[in-house]
Amino acid sequence: MLRKYLEAGKIAFEVKEFAREIITPGMDLLRIAELIEAKIVELGGKPAFPVNLSKNDVAAHYTPSRDSKETLLEEDVLKVDIGVHVDGYIADTAFTVGGGNLTKASEKALSEAISIVKAGTSVLEIGRVIEQVIRERGFKPIENLGGHSIDRWNLHSGVTVPNVPKGRDFKLKEGMVIAIEPFSSMGSGRVVDTEEVYIFQFIREVPIRLKGARELLNRVKLEFGSLPFAERWISGYSKRTLEILMTELVKAGALYPHRVLREAKRGLVAQAEETLIVERDGCEVITSL
Repeated sequence: MLRKYLEAGKIAFEVKEFAREIITPGMDLLRIAELIEAKIVELGGKPAFPVNLSKNDVAAHYTPSRDSKETLLEEDVLKVDIGVHVDGYIADTAFTVGGGNLTKASEKALSEAISIVKAGTSVLEIGRVIEQVIRERGFKPIENLGGHSIDRWNLHSGVTVPNVPKGRDFKLKEGMVIAIEPFSSMGSGRVVDTEEVYIFQFIREVPIRLKGARELLNRVKLEFGSLPFAERWISGYSKRTLEILMTELVKAGALYPHRVLREAKRGLVAQAEETLIVERDGCEVITSL
């Protein structure tokens, strides 16, 4: 188990460094996503979720569609969130391109939070550290986004690692795998759902009227299991047909739609994230050197 987490983390780190090198203004977001996801496979892993490429006031859950023409502009603040799994053992990491001091606030908050992690550390204490660091730099932490515990085949396995000291407390246990991901903002410090959805996740099998939708659900379950997937990963359908079938599956409660999250007051957002294994007297960051 530990070996596979470490392998996933090593791949995630290498892919993150690859992404830092290739991303330049003028690139199509779709091209960036395809290159990153292909690199994961080249290095021996599989995407644990579609690479998130969330720009400016979009905080999370945006991945380009197959017909996207969106490009990266010089002034954009781009969050790059990468997930890798090896046989279901997941590593999750993120960085921000651009953003200046806003990005530095997230990075410093992440560093300070990691420094206090050990068995017995309270997740609310982690949130307190993150909030203090970000606010000291003149920004707001996003209070309704946070890090999370990770289990095999389960990216968000039940424990939240908050960006502010609010919510349910939990003391970390030795051997736990967690992701810490501070989001700093120049807006309200909250995100809201949009109507845009590009990432979905299998929830359960339910009775489906349309034969095509039943067949698609079986395919999704077989190919992606319980992990999030992108609509652009599904080939063999016209855009309109796939849209109809996916809508049917969401309405039936078979698929969960991960809606694009936007800063409530349209403020810029930066993100930093690492995955780590909790140890008795500290932690091992598996997505960094």
